[in-house]
This record gives sequence, C-alpha cells and structure tokens, in this order.
Amino acid sequence: MLRSLARLLLPLLFAGLAQANAQLESLKNISAAGAPFLALKMLDQAQPSADQDVYEWILWEQERYRILSRWKQWNDLLLRIESLPDDLPEPFLQQAASYRIRAYVELGQQDIARRLLREQLWRPEADVAAEYPNWRRLVIETYLGDGRDDDASIAMRRLQQDFPEADRDWLLLRARVLMKTGRYDEVIEILSGRLDWQLLAMKLLAEYRSGKHSPQTLWDLAQGRIRNVGDDPRQLATYWSIAALAAEKLGPARRVEALEARLGIAADDGIELEPVDGDRLWQAYLDYGRQIGNRNELLIGDDGRWLALARGQRGQAPLKARSLYALLIDQTRDPKVRQAAAEGYLSLLDDDSAAHQRLLDKLFNRSRRYADVQRIPLQIRFRLVDLALKKADIPLATRLMSGLNSVPPNARRFDWLLRRARVLLLGGQLEQGDAVLSRLIDEYDEPKAADTDRILQVLFDLQTLKADEQAIRHFRRLMNTAIDPRQRREILFWMADSFKALEQYEKAALLYLQSAMFIGPDAMDPWAQTARYNAAEVLQKAGLVDDARRIYEALLKVTGEPARRSVLRHNIQQLWLLQNAD
Repeated sequence: MLRSLARLLLPLLFAGLAQANAQLESLKNISAAGAPFLALKMLDQAQPSADQDVYEWILWEQERYRILSRWKQWNDLLLRIESLPDDLPEPFLQQAASYRIRAYVELGQQDIARRLLREQLWRPEADVAAEYPNWRRLVIETYLGDGRDDDASIAMRRLQQDFPEADRDWLLLRARVLMKTGRYDEVIEILSGRLDWQLLAMKLLAEYRSGKHSPQTLWDLAQGRIRNVGDDPRQLATYWSIAALAAEKLGPARRVEALEARLGIAADDGIELEPVDGDRLWQAYLDYGRQIGNRNELLIGDDGRWLALARGQRGQAPLKARSLYALLIDQTRDPKVRQAAAEGYLSLLDDDSAAHQRLLDKLFNRSRRYADVQRIPLQIRFRLVDLALKKADIPLATRLMSGLNSVPPNARRFDWLLRRARVLLLGGQLEQGDAVLSRLIDEYDEPKAADTDRILQVLFDLQTLKADEQAIRHFRRLMNTAIDPRQRREILFWMADSFKALEQYEKAALLYLQSAMFIGPDAMDPWAQTARYNAAEVLQKAGLVDDARRIYEALLKVTGEPARRSVLRHNIQQLWLLQNAD
C-alpha cells in the first residue's frame, strides 16, 4: 500500500515542482550564498498552506528541512517537524521522521533517536518504506554516538546482508564502524579505487592505523593534501585532524602546530575523527612549554626568566612564544606575570583573523579548564567579550562580564565602561547601559580616534535598539569633545539617521547636508554624494520636493557611473510625477 501511495505522490510532486521550480532554485542559491535565514523568511512568504495545495506545500517544506539541516539548525527543525499534523501523505511523514531522528542524533540525544527509530521500524510494512534503509543506518549512527561500537558493527553486518548495494554515504558509514572496531584492512579494501576525498581521507587513516604509514609519513601526506585543497574548510579540517593524530607521535611542537590550525577552522572534519578541543591544545602548550624550558635550563617557579624567554621567541619562533605564554597563563601564581603572559599571547594573534578568534573561543569559552570565567585573565576576558558581542552572543558576553561590577585592578577604565555599557544595552537593560555610557562620555576628556570609533559602535547599538533619542543625546555630547574632524563629519551623518528614524525629516536633511559640506560647500567626494543623496530622500519625505529635485540634479552632474545615474534620473522623474499629480 505504501508503495502505491508513493507512486501516486511522486507525479503530483513533480507537477508542483515545475510550477515552483524558479522560486525554489532562488531559495537554494540564497541559502548557499550564506543567507539561510533570509531564505527561510522568503520560504514563509511563498509557501502555500497545506489546505490550499498539500503537494506544493510539501515541496517547500522539504526545502525548509534541507536548509535547516545544512546549517545545523537542529532545534528549529525539531520544532517544525514536531508540530506537523498527522493527516499528511505517509511518504512525506516518513521523510520528516528521518529528518527528526537525524536532528536528535546530531544533538547527541541517542536514546530519543533510537526510541523514534523503534517506532518507525516496528510499524506494519515498515520494510517497504522508502526511508527504511535510512532508518537502519541511523540506528548504527546512534550506537556510534554512544560509543557502542560492537552493537554498531552487528547492525552494520545485518544491514549489509539485506542491502548489499553500496552508495557513497553507506561506504563512509561502514568505514567508520570498521575503523572503530579496529578492522583497518577491511576499510582499505572497501575504499580502494574510490576518488571521493572523504573516502580517500578515511583510507589514509586506515593505512596509518594498520601500520602501513609511519607518523612522519602520515604528517607529510596530510601536509601535501593541505597545500592542495585550496580554501575548502571541511577538507582542511579533516587533514589537520589527521595531522594532529600523526603529531601525537611526533612531539609537542607538531601537536601545537596541528591543533592550533585545526581549532582555527570553522568546520567539522569529514570522517568523524576524535574531537579536537581546546583542552588538547592546552596540554600540548604545557608539554611544549616545559620542553623549551628544560632545554634552556629554566627552573619551575623562576617566572621572570620564563617570561623573558617567551618575549625573546616572539619574532623568530611565535609558536614557541605562544606555548611559553600559555604555560605561564595556566601555571604561574604571580598575577603580574600572568597579566604580562596574557598580553604577550594576545599580541601574537591577529584581532581581525577569524581563525585566531575561533582559537581564543575554543581555548577559553569551550574549555573545561576554564569553565570558571574568573580564571580567565582579564585582558583575554575583555577580548572574548568583544568577540561575543560581535557575534551577538549576549548570554556569553554577560557570563564573561559576571563579577566585574567595578573596574578591576590593572584594567583600563574606558575599556571596562565601554564593554559594560554594550553588554547591558544589548542584554535589554537599556536604562542601566545608558547610565554607564553617560558616565563614560562624561569622563572622555582626552579623545583618541580609535576610542571614539568604539564609542560610536555603542551608539549604533542604540540606533539598532530604536533608542534614537538617547543616541542623539550622546552624539551631541561627543561633538562637544575634541574629537577628530573626520569623526565630526561622520557623527553629523549618524545623527541625521536617528532624526530620520524619528521621522523628523527636516532636521535629518539639515544634518545630512552639514555632513556633506563639512569640508567645503561644494564638496562632492563619495561621502558628500552619499550624504546629499540621503538629504534629498528625507526632503522628499518632508514635502520639500523642489529642494530634493535640485539636489538630485546636482548629483547627476557629477556622477559618471551609469547605474547611479539611472537611479538619480528615476528619482527625478518620480518627483516630477509627484508634483504634477498634485
């Protein structure tokens, strides 16, 4: 019966696909470009109701599940699937059940996943369902997730007997089970002749485990692959994970090199290796740092000489320097030495490097060693707060700032007030955050361009929170300080944005024009052109159509870029139509 339902469902699905194909393809491209949440919003708008057209609704719903799975939004996927009605076509419900079970597997809730799998596998005629082989594979994955490797092996052999044909995903899962149970020669055999990079990586690992490669050979092979895979993050993550395995036998220097590189990559490895975490790198740092100290005949506790050695290695051997700094951060009892070591370690990381940001996150935010944030050196804590705010992770930023109710010793007051203001504001405590920000600007008597830019970032937060009146008040107070002229020009523009948000269009237009003409009344540099364009827009909203048209026409005279000229001509035409309509 289920097969007949599937035969009835598929033609209808393909018919619906023909109608929705263009929109679905657009959604796929938007998701692939890195905007999955925009794609999901578009999907919400385009998807018909199930009552209106159940088969077209299914097409859109399937794409929703693909997007949520690709971007690992497992909780959102569960919420969606667990609210589905029961009267949908059975083949679709079975497919949704597979997505649901996969979500629980990925979330590490293997018991729940197995319970749901039992419900599916024990149903009448389950063995003829299209999802049946997939459910059996998921059973194996739950065993692997729980470390029940022998159970996974038994389930794998039974499934292989029932479904001997091998696709790529099944080969990879079989190889994982065989690797877990030490059957490396079988892995090599089933993967021989395969060209898929994940299968090749698994085969390479099996060859090492079976003694066919030495640790140095494995390291060299992994490095060769790393040099040739370009910027593919999953391949880089996989081969650095393999390099880290080889490095376990090659000494702490190689371990530090491999683990730092691996932790800086924002991707899972492709073959489910042992997890690489911050605690492994901490141990590598300590082992390498001690090795360096012993070679230099340093005594434990002579922190001054250890610190001097770390500083001496900064230029010629930064990896050695980081290891020595990390050892001092973790081991010294002298607060001043710890502070200096933290400063030294941070100085060897690039603030703008995403890899270095991830490295810091794994070392401190995700490490059992530093589960107590009070153990994290203050300078590093502040850097982590900035990174958390950058990612809009307010709970993490709040946790990192916990206990810091007054300016800590050795902390710069400006830095502490600024971070505290941002955490409070973005955490929803607008009044308290505004008070801290007021205190900061009151004390801001020696402006520096970099510090002013950081204050402006907090004011942008206020604008985002639609607290434009407070933002305007702080903008004005900043204008009363001796800030850089470039920043004065910018502040006029940002103040205009706030007045625009408050629908005070004439004030906004005045400030946009003041920003445009800050360096001279005839200025037409790119900043001035943008400010004048914005002024024209708000003048139109204020009903001053002639003024808006004159500004557009002035911009048209100096703009050579065809697309911008087209926009300006269009706006002028719209103003002409608006006037003549009256």
